[in-house]
This record gives sequence, C-alpha cells and structure tokens, in this order.
Amino acid sequence: MWDAVEQSGREASLGAGEPAVEKISGRILIIDDDPHFLRVLQRILSGEQFSVTATSNPCEAIGLLRPGNFDLIICDLRMPDCDGLNLLQTIRGSGNSIPVIILTAYGEVDTYLEAMNAGATEYLNKPIKSEELVPVVRKCLRKGSHRRNSKQPKNV
Repeated sequence: MWDAVEQSGREASLGAGEPAVEKISGRILIIDDDPHFLRVLQRILSGEQFSVTATSNPCEAIGLLRPGNFDLIICDLRMPDCDGLNLLQTIRGSGNSIPVIILTAYGEVDTYLEAMNAGATEYLNKPIKSEELVPVVRKCLRKGSHRRNSKQPKNV
C-alpha cells in the first residue's frame, strides 16, 4: 500500500520536470506506529533536505519536544497508548505553538473537528502522496517561521 507513496517520493525528490521550488529548511519530528510508513515518510522528507527525526513511540516524542528542537510535527492520529489527539493536546497545553500535521487512515468529520479545535495546523488522510504532503509541509514550516519571526523583538 505504501509503495505508491515511496515511488512518488522518489519522483518528487528527483524533481523531474518541475519548476524550481522555494528552499525551506526545517527540523521535523514524525510520530507513527507503523514502522514502514514511518520509514517512507522519513525517506521522502529527508530527500527534500529536511532534518527528520522519527519515532513510533508517542511517549518518547513528548520527551523529545524541547523548545527549538523541531519546527514541525507530523503525527498519526490513532496509536496505542497515546493517540495523536492526546499528544496534540499535551503540546498545546504546554503553550507550544509548533505546527502539527495530523495524519489518519480514518478520515472522519468528528476527528477532523476535534483535531482542528485542539490546535492542529493540518489534517491529512492516509495514504498520502509525496506531491500532496511536501507542499503542506513547506506551507506549515513557512507559517511556523513567520510566527517565530514575528515574536522576536525588533531592533529600533
């Protein structure tokens, strides 16, 4: 099932026939309990020159979240022990405004509304193609960068 994502990731990394894309860098944390999907996402985003950390353990992810460690989180919605919604609520409850993309294979209106109301930046359905994911990642990183820059004091 993920072979299409992996193949489209290779094609997107090669940039065959695509116009030049604005270079945006970022440190991304991916959390998903499916090890194959985790590796595929890591490969796709690393191929786009992002710095990627991946974990299948949401509890470990919480320990990795220190100010300045990451610019974006991509998190599966349904995982054992701690689901993506609980993780998102923990992140927002701590005052962290880092962009969070929620991924799910169970695209339901109720979970979409819950995730967006809890502070998700984006909500995407699996399977997702790299040509759909990468622009969303860039947009979220751009928004996060703008948000950080607007909080910095201005020199007068």
